[in-house]
Amino acid sequence: MSMVRWFLIMFALLLATIRSVRADDMVYFNDGRVLVGEVLKETDDEIEAKGTIAGVEFHSTFKKAQIASVIRNVSSRSPSKVEADVKDENASGDFLIVPLKGTFGKDIYPLGLINAMDWAVKHKVPRIVMVIDSPGGYVWASKYMSEKMKDYDDKLNFTMVIENSISASIWPTFASDNIFITPGGTFGGAVVYHMTNTGSAEVDMKMNSILAAEVAAMAEKKGHSGALAKAMMMSGQQVWAVPSGNTWKLLATKPSDAPGSRQIGAGEVFTLTGADCVTYGIAGAIPDTNESSVSHALGDLKSAGDQGAKFMDQAKTSCEGLIKQYKAWRQSLDDAAEKLTDTAQTSKDKEAVIRKIDELTSTYTNRIGKLKERAKQLHLMPLVNAMESEDATGVRKTIDKIKAKIRGK
Repeated sequence: MSMVRWFLIMFALLLATIRSVRADDMVYFNDGRVLVGEVLKETDDEIEAKGTIAGVEFHSTFKKAQIASVIRNVSSRSPSKVEADVKDENASGDFLIVPLKGTFGKDIYPLGLINAMDWAVKHKVPRIVMVIDSPGGYVWASKYMSEKMKDYDDKLNFTMVIENSISASIWPTFASDNIFITPGGTFGGAVVYHMTNTGSAEVDMKMNSILAAEVAAMAEKKGHSGALAKAMMMSGQQVWAVPSGNTWKLLATKPSDAPGSRQIGAGEVFTLTGADCVTYGIAGAIPDTNESSVSHALGDLKSAGDQGAKFMDQAKTSCEGLIKQYKAWRQSLDDAAEKLTDTAQTSKDKEAVIRKIDELTSTYTNRIGKLKERAKQLHLMPLVNAMESEDATGVRKTIDKIKAKIRGK
């Protein structure tokens, strides 16, 4: 199976999984696993739930002793209320709201934020306010987004307003200069690798450790707690809240002499409520995500309008369109090659058929370059990587095998 076909199949399977199991409920286990799906029944001792754990379907009853926490109605709690007057593209203001709603790499694409940042710089809007309500998604999308935010650090201030920032969505949250959270908001639970990912618990632990270190460094650069970032990504971590003036300092180890210190979690992968975040100074309080509330939280600043939402919608349309275009074109190529191979079986001039196959190869290699450039323009990195793996050399080897079969060699 070619690398491109493998990528497309896996991409389709993951999309199907996301569609079939919306993140209504999330069950966090003590060992770092996360079940995304639906809690069917709960007693004092057990929880019956169905959904997926690391992409594998489950429908089982779990002992509460196994479970660190349960978050219900993730997709419907604190519904987004981003309301802004529709203004002209040339409008200016103090901040631009960019909604990050849904699954990264499916509903949320980096292209949308990149275009919004470019627009803000052009129109001298100094602050991007991202309103996030996401159960996570593809790490490539959230990680890439946070890397692009870094490129604009000297031009823009980034503020994150959390309704739900779960799993992969913590990347752009910790890459923000300021964080606010709604009363019903949730933040954390970002284990990326499990044993079912690589087949090796040791490898997965190492991969999580590497990613956690990256996010912790990014968080600390922005003035957030690196210890908290690691605890949200790796099981077995500790976080201690130590009084520091009128606020708290979060540490990864128990302080030797600090009266009033509190351990706010240990062992499980952290997922914090809005109240937790506000209490320990992780995020500021905000009543909801209305434009007026955002404005007031920022010091009664002026909104630059709804252009950010438009950019996110346009990005989704463009990226989904290219994915569909590529899949359809690739299928037509496979169909054409198969048809020519069948034709060769009854053709008197097999070499003529082979020449047509060579022409088909040339068409493929020319077209793949254009599609790859378009994918780069859209910052759709998985598709870029897939097309780079299926280069002209790989295609030529495949075609040579078909030609050998036709010639009976």
